[in-house]
Amino acid sequence: MARQVSRELSGRTIRQDQVERLVEAVEREFPSSSERKFSIAIEGVVHTDTSLDGVTRAAGRPSVVDNLAISDRVGDKVFVFEAKRGWIKIKAEGGEEHFPVGFCEDVQAILRTRTIRLRRLLTARMRRITDWCLPVEAVLAAIAILITSVTAGWPTALSATCISALVLLTTWVVRRRFSTYILLKDDAREPWKRTEKLAFVGLTVPIIVALIVNGPNWVKGDSPPTTPKSGPTRHASDSSDSSGSRAATPGLSRDSERSPLTKVTVEPTVGSVGEPFSLTGKGFEPDAEVWVSLLAGPGTTLSWHKAERRLVRANSKGEIGPEKINVGRSVCCSGGTIRVVVVPEGKTAAVETTYQLK
Repeated sequence: MARQVSRELSGRTIRQDQVERLVEAVEREFPSSSERKFSIAIEGVVHTDTSLDGVTRAAGRPSVVDNLAISDRVGDKVFVFEAKRGWIKIKAEGGEEHFPVGFCEDVQAILRTRTIRLRRLLTARMRRITDWCLPVEAVLAAIAILITSVTAGWPTALSATCISALVLLTTWVVRRRFSTYILLKDDAREPWKRTEKLAFVGLTVPIIVALIVNGPNWVKGDSPPTTPKSGPTRHASDSSDSSGSRAATPGLSRDSERSPLTKVTVEPTVGSVGEPFSLTGKGFEPDAEVWVSLLAGPGTTLSWHKAERRLVRANSKGEIGPEKINVGRSVCCSGGTIRVVVVPEGKTAAVETTYQLK
């Protein structure tokens, strides 16, 4: 039975150079294919062609789209790439044993710009919630400000305004961070979507409501009501700061309890091109497949498609190595640095170390 490997990634901005690298990788893996298809949907119309240039020309050469599909097949080897709204799906099937995993990892490496902690903490389902919660948060914020303005006075209303604005701004940032934008031109920029415009409105409406309802009280600035409220306000601030500090401490301790962290080392740390070195590591998931890549570091020239890669497997204790690895002759130059990047499957984050060239 052919092996099938699938990945689901959160939405992200994919630049033109990343799209071109993805197409090159597909063409390299499926040479002389007659079943390659590209498709883009714009305003409910799906445009399909056998090349990226053809499908963009059929779609009117847009600068930015939020969906793109690429599929290819040669014999029992199949690859499917789908990017829509807030998610990206990758599937590779058949071929040699290493093809599904290796090609999916190659595609992920092309799409990855940098790893952020927020992307690892939020699940795909939680990220999708931000698609519809922005207008709900705006309505709740306006109601909360109106109620506090009438029943609790302007200091509480001001606090409610600040909290509402902070919550809406956080949701807006998360929504924009995990939205899919595919830039098809060098000078293209991510557009504002409807939900993001609603987020902006949601930020301004509570502030305008607070100004209309509480503006006369703020301008009047009566001393008697203000003086007794200033003390409790400071006390509440101090208590919130102290409670925030107490809440932060357990969080830090929980993070520290996640040790031991994943770690890799090379021996020796300095050598010449063509000479082998030994790689060891620990802290991986037991029996996980691990990709070891040699990438260019400071003072070194190495094209991304010439990067050396090897698939190894961690043992039952989450350890790898010692693995004997050779630095190929295509690596340049003397005195430069090689980045030894280790990317495991599963939830363990990628780690890296360096190897200095003589």
